[in-house]
Amino acid sequence: MCFLSRPDFWLPLGVTWDDLRSTDSFHFPVFSDVWIYPPAFGLCLMLFRFSFLEPRLFRPLARSMGVSDWRPAPPAFDAALEALYRRYQTKVPAQVIVETSEANKLSPRQVQRWLNRKHAVTKSTKYEKFMDCAYDFSCHTFMCIFGFVVMVSKPWLWNITLCWRDYPHHSISTDVWWYYMLCLAYFWSTTIIQIPKPAHRISDKVQMMSHHLFTILLMVFSWTCNFVRVGTLVLVVHECADVPLQAAKIFKHAGIDRLTDVMFAVFVILWLATRCCVFPLWIMYSVFFEATTFMFMPSAYLFMGLLVGLLILNLGWTWIILSIVVRKLRAGTLQDVRSSGEEESEDESQMSNGIKKE
Repeated sequence: MCFLSRPDFWLPLGVTWDDLRSTDSFHFPVFSDVWIYPPAFGLCLMLFRFSFLEPRLFRPLARSMGVSDWRPAPPAFDAALEALYRRYQTKVPAQVIVETSEANKLSPRQVQRWLNRKHAVTKSTKYEKFMDCAYDFSCHTFMCIFGFVVMVSKPWLWNITLCWRDYPHHSISTDVWWYYMLCLAYFWSTTIIQIPKPAHRISDKVQMMSHHLFTILLMVFSWTCNFVRVGTLVLVVHECADVPLQAAKIFKHAGIDRLTDVMFAVFVILWLATRCCVFPLWIMYSVFFEATTFMFMPSAYLFMGLLVGLLILNLGWTWIILSIVVRKLRAGTLQDVRSSGEEESEDESQMSNGIKKE
């Protein structure tokens, strides 16, 4: 039998899938729920964003904050230069530029300017980034508040060992069900929205998508094994820092430097406190050293591996964030606000001025 359906892989010794059937008074997670409701809710969330939030809220907010939706006109079509751009983007070797300019009877400067203009047209504008940040800020704020409202009355928030006692006989309350489904819906929607968007560094987009997929995989996995209690703790801890981060990015795109710095400082403090301290020292400690007292099935160790993967992503971003802080302290201005590879890089600022330093 495939291990994917074997109860001895997913559940503690002696527990079968029949033992996890819901009754009128006791509700176990239903596996199909995470594959039906979140994608459907995610599509509704995307529709709500583009039909209501953007035209009614985000666009007026952008105008009031001085964020223009202007996009430069595209350069004249040139098949040779289009092929050159698809291959090299703007990082074209000097010799290739010379050869291309000679073949097309253009100066190297004209070729470079065409590439710069093409790049300016294809990249996300500050206005589009503002829309994304406003959407992310709204969703993270809602999920953070909703998460705390749901979790404040849950005993395992105050005693994490309750995540493991009597496992897997943990009933899923209605509020926890909605919290899980809505969080998954957001991650599905933002993943789908971000897939076609351009990225200045492929590694940034890979890191962002890896984080989203890790989160979705963790939530689906924890739902399947009824690790929902610890799953809710992971969600609450990871939501806290995203609210000031998105606020900082909104102010950054609007050119309000003082509020950007304030929100970024709040973000750094919350990030270090939650993702670098609370997550590994409280949640992961309990998973690795307390949960094993109550369960020994293989899926528990797979869950540990997923948590380690999430921690590695967090530490990678922490390195980037601390690098930004160092640059901020040295330069006196915030050069970058990063969470998903969407932000303006040094390369972007050079390109916006029509200059590309080799």
